Amino acid sequence: MIEIKKKYELRDLNTLKIRCKADYFCEVFSTEDCIEALSFASDNKIPFLVIGGGTNIVFSQNFKGLVVKNSIMHRSIIENNVVLGSGESWHNSVLWTIKNNLYGLENLSLIPGSVGAAPVQNIGAYGEEISSYIESIRAIKLSNLSLISLNNRDCNFSYRSSLFKESAEYIITEITLRLRPEYKTNITYKSLDNYIKEEGIDHTSLTATQVSNCVCNLRNNILPDPEESPNVGSFFKNLTLDQKSFDDLQSIIKTPFHITQQGDYKISTAFLIENAGWKGKKIGEMSVSNKHALVLVSSGRADGSEVIGFADQIIEDIKKKYHVSIEVEPSVI
Repeated sequence: MIEIKKKYELRDLNTLKIRCKADYFCEVFSTEDCIEALSFASDNKIPFLVIGGGTNIVFSQNFKGLVVKNSIMHRSIIENNVVLGSGESWHNSVLWTIKNNLYGLENLSLIPGSVGAAPVQNIGAYGEEISSYIESIRAIKLSNLSLISLNNRDCNFSYRSSLFKESAEYIITEITLRLRPEYKTNITYKSLDNYIKEEGIDHTSLTATQVSNCVCNLRNNILPDPEESPNVGSFFKNLTLDQKSFDDLQSIIKTPFHITQQGDYKISTAFLIENAGWKGKKIGEMSVSNKHALVLVSSGRADGSEVIGFADQIIEDIKKKYHVSIEVEPSVI
């Protein structure tokens, strides 16, 4: 049976270290626990929020309902499929797959957060996205608290989004990944390729562990550690523009870009923020990281309204200077 706690402090459960409280809180260790928690919320007619590592959420205020900490943890291998409980650490799970000679996730090393959060955002880095490896996802359907299975197509994956981000109808309990038993190097992403060259590593004999280590080093070089500098990683999405919007932007500022498979133009939002003069800028208890302009850093004393207010100033300034609208990546609660 789950233990429900009242007026629970959430500061240590979100990586921005925002001090706020939930009216009710519990931790769940199984699908059955989770259903019991959701039933409690339903019976008491209160909202609920399921969190993992707290790496991709911004609490704008106290939560008037039940916060559920997901600690559903298990790992198994069935042929080339890896089955992971949604409460597992994503990075530790990536290392575990490499150790078990199953490959594909190396470029996604050191992304913070839980396994359950990974499909929600369709996490991606250095030329890979998790959606390329999702075989199926088990989830609780909230309308009737039933356990269902969704295949890759059902999940409606797109850039940094999915069915689970667009709809509040499902709670992920388990994911199944189809990985490769033979290692195939993917160092097409320019910064990763350059780093490997600079380190003098032989491209022809790269191992999954070496690539994972290089990705970790790169991330540590450009992203502040949330334990030392409270943050949620990238606070803004990169821009995706059609031809006209791209041409309009280029008439204002020449930006680096990447053409997507759909023929759109992907623009570095960090480039725009840095060129607008925000990198390293501090206002009150919030600042833009000196390491990466997409990362907003809290002193650990900022409340939710200060975080959102700081982000809004950046959004408004980018709109004014470049006539494009950038979007917040984490979920604002």
